[in-house]
Amino acid sequence: MLATEQTKQGLTDREVADKYGWLQQTFSRWKMGSLPRQHMFASIASFLGVGTETVAELVDEASQSTGSTKLAAAYGSARVYGKVTDRKAGKYVFEAFNQGRKRIPEGRYAILVDTKVMEPALLVGTKAWVDPAVWPTAGNEVMVHAKGGVAWLGRLVSLADALATIEAAGKEMTIRDVEAVHVIVLSERVAA
Repeated sequence: MLATEQTKQGLTDREVADKYGWLQQTFSRWKMGSLPRQHMFASIASFLGVGTETVAELVDEASQSTGSTKLAAAYGSARVYGKVTDRKAGKYVFEAFNQGRKRIPEGRYAILVDTKVMEPALLVGTKAWVDPAVWPTAGNEVMVHAKGGVAWLGRLVSLADALATIEAAGKEMTIRDVEAVHVIVLSERVAA
């Protein structure tokens, strides 16, 4: 709900945090599934446009969850693809599959985040689920696939023609020959 509302308002994590008096890292952690403390419910309710009681119920429901929610169940069985080849740039490589004809996974899949380029949104040791069916918009954490099985992890800044601009590690990067942009829809820390 937080990420959806943020996208609707067209705000960055920093802009949301500044507007509501939160730390940017705190807001990012909430979007990843950390539970807010009770004294934050009113400001979260204001951001979401719901009542404080609704926020309290959502937090209570999340705290009692064993991770077997419908959303986690829908993505939990997704296969892990790709591997990090350049941690500083958030660069991944996707090996050919389907008898060598394809490099871009179809349907939901997961990646293992082994780079710091997306901290604090996606920490090293995170498993992130990617859904090609979700249309990418500016501000989404994404996996940008280019020709040759190469992909980059970052926050989408813009997308036009076969060019995508992403932000990773505080820097913008433009990727050419873009074949697909897939949105990261869910993430969780993986036990070491």
